[in-house]
Amino acid sequence: MNKEEFISKLKGAKSADDIIALAKENGIEIAPDKAQELFGKLNSVELSDDQLQNVAGGWSMDDEIIKIIESMSGVKLINY
Repeated sequence: MNKEEFISKLKGAKSADDIIALAKENGIEIAPDKAQELFGKLNSVELSDDQLQNVAGGWSMDDEIIKIIESMSGVKLINY
């Protein structure tokens, strides 16, 4: 699965358990509390001031998702 497919599936997760299962399918272990945190971020419609600033500078939600997954799992997703 490439990075775009992985991110698309993460965005379509219906629960933190879906995120855990998807990560596991891709060789990534994520703790339930971290999966819940990511699920909350993926389903948040409000942007912080920093995120709004980044939008003007080319910020990408996909890049943010990858950073979150990497920080939570300790796995670098350079192959995605």
